[in-house]
Amino acid sequence: MVGLLQAPQAGKPLRAAFLMCRPFGQEAVRTAPIYRAMSDRLAREGCTVLTIDHHGCGDSPGELDAQSLADWAHDTLVADAQLRSDVPGRPVHWFGMGLGASIAACAAQLAEPAPACLVLWEPVFDGQAYLDRLKAAHRDELTREMGQSWPALRTRGGEAEPEFPGNVLGFPMGERLHSELLELRDLPLLEIAQRRVRTIMTLAEKRDGAWAASKIEGLTVQAVETPTNWLSTEAFGTAIVPQEIPRTLLTTL
Repeated sequence: MVGLLQAPQAGKPLRAAFLMCRPFGQEAVRTAPIYRAMSDRLAREGCTVLTIDHHGCGDSPGELDAQSLADWAHDTLVADAQLRSDVPGRPVHWFGMGLGASIAACAAQLAEPAPACLVLWEPVFDGQAYLDRLKAAHRDELTREMGQSWPALRTRGGEAEPEFPGNVLGFPMGERLHSELLELRDLPLLEIAQRRVRTIMTLAEKRDGAWAASKIEGLTVQAVETPTNWLSTEAFGTAIVPQEIPRTLLTTL
């Protein structure tokens, strides 16, 4: 597995370390500048930051369509162990966006020791809804690029409907990951809280179940003030970090 370890700025008092879990596919590509900017900001605050590419993603080896949520949760645990060996005695926090946040949540209930704090930014709760959103984004991107409606692309251009398992938005998804997402209905928030992990969850849309979960001790649920569709072309390459992200991360120090 490939990761980037960023040391704290020289002369700064040493603070917590952060493990950064990236999202899937186009969201990983389009949020890469956000992760770089956040890593720099945290390093300036005296934090050590490890940003990882799970197997099959980014620069890490492996075939993407052979991966699963369980595999990536295991990758997260391995990366956490590596980070702890680099920063003995310092608290370790985890941050994830999108599917990366869901992977972090799944791994957090298994980690020994557990992370001190878990920040979940717009995690995937409903796997079927997430798959539908990927398909819709695939249609929207082709429609925008070709300058034709989706029905026209289907009838005159011969474009096929996006399907899973398969290649959607330029990234393949295999049977294992697809099956796990179909079964994903919620996150193990109660189990994480029972491990005394402070959890901050930020959502772009109100979900009754998630907001009710805010009653769980140690769990804070907050709304995104400036939501961004990270699957859209408009989000590509932006280095503008939504101010809620650094504000939230810095509250964990």
